[in-house]
Amino acid sequence: MIFFYSLSIFLSAFLLFLVQPIIGKQVLPWFGGSAGVWSVCLAFFQTALLAGYIYADYLSRKQLPFQAVLHTLLLGLATLTLPIVANEAFKPTASENPSLQILLLLGFTVAMPYFLLSSTGPLLQAWAARSTQKASTNLEQIYRLFALSNLASLIALLSYPFLIEPYFSVSQQAKAWSGLFVVFAFLCTACTFLSLKKASLAQQAFAKNLSVENSRNELKPSVSSYLLWLILPSLACVLLLSITTHITQNVASVPFLWLLPLCLYLLTFILCFESGVWYRRWLFYPLLIALLPLMAWGLSKDNAVLSFKYALPLYCMGLFVGCMFCHGELARIKPQAQYLTRFYLFLSLGGAIGGISVSLLAPLVFVGYWELPLALIMTGLMLWLVNAKEALLIPWLSACLFALGLWGLFKWTSFGSKIEHLPLLISIVGSGAFVLAGIGYLKHRSGTALAATLGLMAAICTTVLFNVYIRTLKDGTVQMERNFYGTVRVRQNLDGRERRLSHGVILHGMQFTDLARHRIATTYYSETSGAGLAVRYLREQRQRPLRIGIIGLGVGTMAAYAHAGDWFGFYEINPQVIDLAKTQFTYLAAAKNAGAALDIIGGDARLALEKQSSQQFDVLLVDAFSSDAIPVHLLTTEALRVYSRHLAAGGIVAFHVSNRYLELQPVVKQLAKLQNLHAFWISDEPAELYLSRSDYVLVSADPDLEGKYPFMGRSTPIKTQENMKTWTDDYNNVFDVLKL
Repeated sequence: MIFFYSLSIFLSAFLLFLVQPIIGKQVLPWFGGSAGVWSVCLAFFQTALLAGYIYADYLSRKQLPFQAVLHTLLLGLATLTLPIVANEAFKPTASENPSLQILLLLGFTVAMPYFLLSSTGPLLQAWAARSTQKASTNLEQIYRLFALSNLASLIALLSYPFLIEPYFSVSQQAKAWSGLFVVFAFLCTACTFLSLKKASLAQQAFAKNLSVENSRNELKPSVSSYLLWLILPSLACVLLLSITTHITQNVASVPFLWLLPLCLYLLTFILCFESGVWYRRWLFYPLLIALLPLMAWGLSKDNAVLSFKYALPLYCMGLFVGCMFCHGELARIKPQAQYLTRFYLFLSLGGAIGGISVSLLAPLVFVGYWELPLALIMTGLMLWLVNAKEALLIPWLSACLFALGLWGLFKWTSFGSKIEHLPLLISIVGSGAFVLAGIGYLKHRSGTALAATLGLMAAICTTVLFNVYIRTLKDGTVQMERNFYGTVRVRQNLDGRERRLSHGVILHGMQFTDLARHRIATTYYSETSGAGLAVRYLREQRQRPLRIGIIGLGVGTMAAYAHAGDWFGFYEINPQVIDLAKTQFTYLAAAKNAGAALDIIGGDARLALEKQSSQQFDVLLVDAFSSDAIPVHLLTTEALRVYSRHLAAGGIVAFHVSNRYLELQPVVKQLAKLQNLHAFWISDEPAELYLSRSDYVLVSADPDLEGKYPFMGRSTPIKTQENMKTWTDDYNNVFDVLKL
């Protein structure tokens, strides 16, 4: 019988994790492909998971016949909502925060199946426990089903980008998933009736054994247990999301890098709940104490951009050790079978709190990615709190000492004291912590006492380094803003002659501030770049003002090419980028002073272009492919049809495909070929320090364009793979274009 439970739990967890990338791939293009979209999706899935666990906890306390009938009925209703295909009525119409719209879309599309899948693990484990005749001897076996569900999630996570996405379209994926859900519904229904069949005799024996064990043990969890069930998974989730954001946006924009942290997170669940042999305090406590301040130090090192070869192993190791601590401590206090569903309920609630805090609340509260250093501080505090009774004679005295240290630190910061005062503050607080550690150790003769108080010291050091991180980011920063789409920073060099806009490690533009050079096109937009050559060619050919469209505003650098009578239309999804381009940079204002007309259209560019009548662009610059999170919906067959409709006769679509990790030139060539257009690649490597290497693919109906001045001798052949499929709204495969 345990085989059917295991199979149902495995399939439910597999589908539970597989639905997220499938539905995410449908939704991401509608909202600009931002990392914030995925964060909101993750918050939705965590909340739906919580709802499923609440339902499982409620249902498990009812009579088995009622459980079987209700759950079977809901499974039947969920199959009626299939297939999981997003309704286009939810496409956004504005550029404001789309979080509510995303949540509504997900609710109508996938809420019911996801809700039932999420309830399967705890519910079937409760049925399995109730169906056995011993209340405790099989408890480890029951909890291994939880490890099995996380293994299935890990398999789903790894199989999607490597085995599913490259070979199947999104619609095929949705249909296949829906078919597997029907199989799961039948399998889960079979488990309900198997449980009913064995319930009578097993439940009597279970109740008898449970009453005996209740008399021997205090099975009812304490208030502190409930709090730990809530706080530890919440902290692990915050560590996962904040470290993932940091290494993918502030360390390196490497495709699929987000997979590694999530795999490590799931692996810690598997190890900690598979058995008790993997989590050893003597190993993970010292590692955690060392890694917490090291990770905080890495945030501010090298002007807040620690080298990839050091940052990746540091933060991945820190995530693994931190999650092993959180999940290992959870596994140590897991309850008896009677409270199994309640345990999973609080675990899920903690994960939902952590996810919502990072994805929804942090962008509203913080101007930077402060959640990572705060999570590191909280982890050090948890190490102390978990062992507070053993670590200290008077735990509250230690807490007061820590609070006093924080107060002194921020007082020091607010009065702008010099850096030499900082070691004195650390020494005072640290000495007090070590005194308390020594008292606790002498009383209990326990290494745990020392380790826990050293965890408190690690939290203090991390707090100090957090302050250094804030100062590092503020140094040279003119303005820093954060919203749904991420954190953008305007920085100015020491002599004040250059101003830059960056998002993590991605540069979105630079401008000279002196009047003599403030209209020079910098970075990727030099006169010898593909964009610069296209504008020069059409200006000389047409001998009239040009109409130019730009997808992606940046700092407005393309406005440097504006002449009197020209019209420039900028499409930008991030309202903060629009505000900064207007207030912190002068490209747009200078273009207006030169006699050009400018319009800035907010929201997703493709959706805006689909709604507009033909704009008759002479040049349409598609400039949104500078990082790993490329908005694929701007690089499909359907997208190029939209662009072509907006071109004037003989116009050019210029795709800016500069990218360290992806070879996007073959993708554009295939798109052009399918529509009887011609594509050629302009690679530019200017010598000036204020210019950047750039790659553009120019698409035109003119087959002889690359042989005309000023393109002559500038193009590079584009090699295409024989078996590479053309990208569409329904299919794309980033693996095909990875630079290996």
